[in-house]
Amino acid sequence: MMKTDFRHALRERTRTDHDLLDRMITTLDIAQLHDFRVFLQIHHCCFLVMQSRSLDQGLSTAPLSSMIDGLAMDLNIVSCNQSEIDLPIPSALDPLSIDYMVAGSRLGSKILYKRWSASTHPCVQRANTYFGQTSDPKLWSETCRALSAVPSGSERADIIVEDTKIQFQLFAAAFAKIVTAEDTLS
Repeated sequence: MMKTDFRHALRERTRTDHDLLDRMITTLDIAQLHDFRVFLQIHHCCFLVMQSRSLDQGLSTAPLSSMIDGLAMDLNIVSCNQSEIDLPIPSALDPLSIDYMVAGSRLGSKILYKRWSASTHPCVQRANTYFGQTSDPKLWSETCRALSAVPSGSERADIIVEDTKIQFQLFAAAFAKIVTAEDTLS
């Protein structure tokens, strides 16, 4: 019997959490200022948490830092404060789970770019740092290679799955809190 590549197992074991987050994010019209602000806030606060919880330097350390800086610059352009969102803070996260989330996020941003770039709102158009960032194509392939090297069914595999689910849930929690806060302000 052939062993399942852990990379594929991770995708399957986190599919429900990933699909839920995708459904939430796609409700946002990121070509519109209000929803674009929400999108930026969600990503900024979650990426900050992920960065602070990394066990050590992963493949995505530099790209994650750059993404956080880009989101902060865009938040300043759209006149949105970067206040702390009260989120559940996980304990340390396996860096490979963060690499998976960051590399996947960069792929997702390529898809969302078309929706964002259709904006006619001048403020949204000026806030182009995050979507204008280039993505290192090797990040995804190196992350996949590293995941494939993890033995399926190992303790590390279980930790990576759990930590990845925690991060998807972090984004879902941020979405709920930020959307609720924005709706109360509107």
